[in-house]
Amino acid sequence: MTMFWLVAALLVVLCMAVLLRPLLRAAPPVRDADAVPPGEVYRDQLHELDGDLRRGTLDASLRHAAQDELGRRLLEDGAASPSGDANAPQQDAGAGRSPALASLLLAAIPSAAILLYLQLGNPVALWRSGDVGPMAQDGMGHELSNAQVEGLVNQLAQRLRMQPDDAEGWYMLGRSYAAMERPADAAAAYAKAVELVPDEAALRADYADVLASVEGGSLQGAAMLQIERALALDPAQPKALALAASAALQRADKGRAMALWEQLYQLLPPESQTAANVATSLAQARGEASSLSLAKDSQAAGGADRIAGRVTVADSVPHKPRADQTVYIFARAVDGSRMPLAVLRRKAGDLPLDFVLDDSQALRPDNRLSGHAQVMVEARISSTGDATPMPGDLVGRAGPLAVGSAGVALVIDSVTPDASVGK
Repeated sequence: MTMFWLVAALLVVLCMAVLLRPLLRAAPPVRDADAVPPGEVYRDQLHELDGDLRRGTLDASLRHAAQDELGRRLLEDGAASPSGDANAPQQDAGAGRSPALASLLLAAIPSAAILLYLQLGNPVALWRSGDVGPMAQDGMGHELSNAQVEGLVNQLAQRLRMQPDDAEGWYMLGRSYAAMERPADAAAAYAKAVELVPDEAALRADYADVLASVEGGSLQGAAMLQIERALALDPAQPKALALAASAALQRADKGRAMALWEQLYQLLPPESQTAANVATSLAQARGEASSLSLAKDSQAAGGADRIAGRVTVADSVPHKPRADQTVYIFARAVDGSRMPLAVLRRKAGDLPLDFVLDDSQALRPDNRLSGHAQVMVEARISSTGDATPMPGDLVGRAGPLAVGSAGVALVIDSVTPDASVGK
């Protein structure tokens, strides 16, 4: 944002320099071509006429005519001088007004530029993650106070009252209100944007999201109506699919949620974290019931396409997990992609617990546990509840293990350091 204002100030200075230079330049005095007073020229020419008359090269009649012509020109030169003095230099009549005009422009141009930007521009666009991010990285993330941010948003709202047909402006206002945790105001702004651009699926998905916030998280009713309209416009709109899956879970329609998650997973880059999160939810929905039934005899039973064992927490861990923290148990290939082959999700309050990992929990149908001879098995207690590894997570690993192993002892005995995250 600082760079924006520096560039804007430089452009204003250049513009003023171009405009003020002619006004501040001094006007040169206007004088005769030979800088000789007209009276002296008149006398010299009379002497020349008298000389020509004495030498006989000019007769008396022509001499009188020439003298009359010189007199007429002398009178014209005298009348051209404002003071009546033919010898006085002439000045530019506007020269005295130039400094005053320059001072007026010096004050008016920057003020007008700022007012026009506030009225016609988009000041809130300066407050975006792309602009705030670098400041935050330099330890300056609080340069914009909450009051300043609210002031920018209010300026945008005021401009939209005068320009109500600006769909992009309403969309930006809705996003701003949502970031400020003002869902009712955000919903009103999104409603204006949807009214102006009714065929934009992504816009309707965002509108549904804030409507759910207004209703305390419920995706039914008005929110569901916007989700359905978004999917009617674009059946592959990612956010609309994710919201529709969550709405299906709220209705206890697990089959519909799984179908939507499968559709969404096919649209995402396979190695992305969003795809991993969707796959984890999908695997849990697919295999939770069967895993619970299989876990009862996991110590006695093995299988060609499963890994069975027991997860415990070592007494040596630096801190005890809370009962509500999420436990991820997963198998992955020994080499190659770190994308899990099978995932099971539980709560730390269930520990110690028996587990079974098999093909029913596969994240991708083309990459199953049964397709590998050996795997690594890991249990991780998430400090944030998210599937993304974070510093401070408690973790335990075992392997390489042959697929089909039973009675695996998986002990959570270490903490994820900063350097290992993302590796």
